[in-house]
Amino acid sequence: MRWWKVGLGMAVALSLTTGCGNLQRVAKDEMSKYNMQSYRQGNERQLTSGTTLNTAMLQALKAECAQRGIRLTHETYAEGLDGNISYSYFINGDARHFIIVHVFNSEQDRIREISEIYGSGDGKQEIAAYSVASQTSVISAKGNTALVYASSAQKDSQYREEMKAVFGQLLEQMRDRPE
Repeated sequence: MRWWKVGLGMAVALSLTTGCGNLQRVAKDEMSKYNMQSYRQGNERQLTSGTTLNTAMLQALKAECAQRGIRLTHETYAEGLDGNISYSYFINGDARHFIIVHVFNSEQDRIREISEIYGSGDGKQEIAAYSVASQTSVISAKGNTALVYASSAQKDSQYREEMKAVFGQLLEQMRDRPE
């Protein structure tokens, strides 16, 4: 009978040790969240491995622009409360000319949100220029994705026609890809 008590004692000691180890790990994880270490590590992982689902599309956008001598700079992203995400870029470092890539959860969300944001009717047009701020925007959309070029510089921007062509090329590539 004694061996049973010894075994039970060891099991209790082992579970306490394991429990304390888990408690230490949880505390360490919480501390790394608090000091933003987890956030920085996640961003580093994303940049080095390109693990988001949108990476291929963003790389294609950058490549298509680079072929036309257009550099996309100041990349940022923002996540919405509904799960949508937007990536934005300045064109050639100029904040007056920028691109925003919106990715929504569904096509219906995209249609509704783009209409609300840009006042573009139903948002179903594939390549269209809208009279937002004196026709300084180009909006292209397919599925749950909308590509937007906007210029705060002048009515007929120097990048407008090129962005229409870039967006058209990207949408063609999206059509060729299996969904």
